[in-house]
Amino acid sequence: MTQATATDPPPVVTTADDPEALPRGFTFGAVRCGIKQGRPDLGIVRSDRPASAAGVFTRNPARAACVERDAGLLPSARIGAVLINSGNANAMTGPEGEQANDEIAREAAGALGVEPSQVLTLSTGVIGVVLPADLVTRALPSLLDEASPDPMPFARAILTTDTVTKVARVELTLPGSEAPVRLLGIAKGSGMIHPNMATTLAVVCTDAAVAPELLQGMLREGADASFNGICVDGDTSTNDAVTVLANGAAEIHVETPQQQAAFAAALHAVLGSLAQQVVVDGEGATRLLEVHVHGAPDDRVARLVARGVCRSSLVKCSTFAGHPDWGRVAAAVGQAVLEHELPVDPRRITIAAQGIELYDGTGPCVGVKIAEVNRRMRETTVRWTLGLGDGPGEHRGLGCDLSYDYIRINADEAQQIEVSGDGVVRRNLGLASYSPRLKHQLLVDGLAYVRRFMGLRMMVYLPPQPVDADTLDKLAQDLELCLDANLRPLLVVPSEDAARRVHDRLRGTGHYTAAVAPDPININRMLDRGHLCVMVRDRPVPHAIVDLAIKLGMHKLIALSNEEGLRDAYGFVQRLAPENFLMGLERGRFSTTNPDLLVLAKHAATRGVPALHLLDLRLPHALVGELFTDEGIGSLITRQAIG
Repeated sequence: MTQATATDPPPVVTTADDPEALPRGFTFGAVRCGIKQGRPDLGIVRSDRPASAAGVFTRNPARAACVERDAGLLPSARIGAVLINSGNANAMTGPEGEQANDEIAREAAGALGVEPSQVLTLSTGVIGVVLPADLVTRALPSLLDEASPDPMPFARAILTTDTVTKVARVELTLPGSEAPVRLLGIAKGSGMIHPNMATTLAVVCTDAAVAPELLQGMLREGADASFNGICVDGDTSTNDAVTVLANGAAEIHVETPQQQAAFAAALHAVLGSLAQQVVVDGEGATRLLEVHVHGAPDDRVARLVARGVCRSSLVKCSTFAGHPDWGRVAAAVGQAVLEHELPVDPRRITIAAQGIELYDGTGPCVGVKIAEVNRRMRETTVRWTLGLGDGPGEHRGLGCDLSYDYIRINADEAQQIEVSGDGVVRRNLGLASYSPRLKHQLLVDGLAYVRRFMGLRMMVYLPPQPVDADTLDKLAQDLELCLDANLRPLLVVPSEDAARRVHDRLRGTGHYTAAVAPDPININRMLDRGHLCVMVRDRPVPHAIVDLAIKLGMHKLIALSNEEGLRDAYGFVQRLAPENFLMGLERGRFSTTNPDLLVLAKHAATRGVPALHLLDLRLPHALVGELFTDEGIGSLITRQAIG
């Protein structure tokens, strides 16, 4: 295949949400079919015409039924859709799992009016449980009804332990063409990530016209340079697959060598961006690990060495600790040489961390400023550079650190996963699902927080907005726990119905609710008695809420809404000092769907409220999560913040 030349400018990849930069002829759908509780778990990518398609798949021999089927269908010139479910991997499920996979492909094809061979299926989630095909097939009509050009619902529906969606876009004009073609990549992946033909799940859509065999070669080459160079935990999944659909809706054909080179560079850029996003979101990851190997006899040797270093548990642990343990890196190189019988002498390599050489091929470098190395090793990206000689081979491998949270996610949280007889995946958050060690730690930490907050006064403000009964029940439960810890809360709600729901939920708990007017003397008296004060205000003025909080001497003002908190151009803003918030507000830095929250925050910052919390009401037990964790879960404006 023709390569892009070194003088060609690199394709510009963006992860921004730009509806004008989407490939033509594709729609995306997402619904909750019932495999997982409380979130979408079924998605579809649909082309409005038969598309060329290519795929690379896991080499793990214990691979899922969907992988076996798709690998037999690709490359193809007539794929119409990719159907993906999350929550259930349908791997290691034998003939019954194969039948379930075939059934959803057949039913989806019938609903789309195409042949079953034109529908690809992908699954991700729990291994060893047969996919409940009936849940998927019943949801197909609504899935197709919900389809639209917006890819983000689909990107969210395929997530499992991921914390963020992973999207990459490129728009380019091919040589000899006047109109642009577009590429959109969507991926999921956070754990069980180790390169071997493909890693994680990814779908790339383009409106260019590309022959299937040509597309397959481009994808295979791109996967080797991107997905096959990343590692989170060294475990190759049973369900890994990366697919590309090219539907030709732009009516621009990738044919000449120059066009092939330009398109391949764009495809590889999208794959590279998705692969890096997967590693950054690795389970429990706090730092990106980048290993650049050069001077190898060929690219294969460089790739195997980089993979070995990224895979090393010792290297990953030292990355988490922020230590420049170059000896561990050298040992990982030696392990790769041993496993793959590579023509490399690990004793003659050069090793640099963050651009600072630590080993020069003969011994440790002298005169190294260790304090500077240690400081730079605490950056969010840790880069190791390894020289293997004077050969032409090079490769950049990506990994992440190994943190305490990785163990928590894959040990304690794994125990919480329960699968019912009907195939529904649930999470049991009761203490019984935790290990004895974690239960002990939770008790110790919980008692410390109770001691810290005893007697604290707080106002919980629920602005006028739609709130369901279940959300109010969870809020009432949080307030009950606050009362148990001897906190003194005032709850401001927008309706009598909401006040009544909270009152009914607390009845019989040993705590009492007191309906109050905005009278500081009466509210103080009720708070001192240990009552939950509830005030109804259907259209409160933000500055009046802040004024009352000041008069009552509230330590915390907590505002609940249907968004995670403040956002700026870089995403969610977690913690700010009042002066930084006011400066940013003046410059139009922040955005929110509820302008009253910005007004409330402005008054709170100006008037000196000790702490203002903006929490996502949709998150179960957000109130307790904010109060009883060090990091918090919403936006916090407090003088204790630095930025």
